[in-house]
Amino acid sequence: MAKPRPLRRSDHAPHVERAYRNLKAGIVEGRYRPGESLSEVGLASEHGMSRTPIREGLARLWQEGYLDRVVGHGYFVARVTVQQIHDTFDVRRLLEGAAAARAAELATDADVERLRALAAVPMGGRDYRQSEAANVQFHLAIAACARNTLALELIERCLAQVDRFMSLGVNFGQFTETATEAHEQIAEAIARHDAAGARARMEEHLDCGSRLMKDALLRGQLVGVGI
Repeated sequence: MAKPRPLRRSDHAPHVERAYRNLKAGIVEGRYRPGESLSEVGLASEHGMSRTPIREGLARLWQEGYLDRVVGHGYFVARVTVQQIHDTFDVRRLLEGAAAARAAELATDADVERLRALAAVPMGGRDYRQSEAANVQFHLAIAACARNTLALELIERCLAQVDRFMSLGVNFGQFTETATEAHEQIAEAIARHDAAGARARMEEHLDCGSRLMKDALLRGQLVGVGI
């Protein structure tokens, strides 16, 4: 196998970004499991790049809490904790409730048309990935309507965490049965420019997701979750 060529300075940033995104996707989607050791050499070979962008991608993911670092032993995929799950849903409720209310004040006719088009969440069966992707698109579209770049970034980070939680074994089927109707109610409240109604419908929708996650925890469906 040919050795990856040394990176010129102009090449470096995009390679680091690609390494970061690939590694993060592997964690979020469950290909790298909680507690798994991540080797720079192995990852560089797997992703077809040198160790330098891999090393920087790992450092960035450690700073974001996706990895643990043990001196002398390297990086390990961080375990999801019950507190992390609770915190994520609490923050989503605050941010996305406010975003839905703001979207109701600012949304244009084109925004509303797009939200209606994105409201449907397909029934994905045992493979939740298609359903989750559709759900994420809808929630990010609402955040975009709120016209707040920082809020959008934070909501996107929360959604990535939820995707990771789902990869640990949650049965997504129960959620998809009600998600489309909930999305349609949120979209219609935004269409009416009903800020209070949009906030309330969004909070109800997220509370449903939070209950699903807590039920999964109680039933022992999530693998590798700590205290």
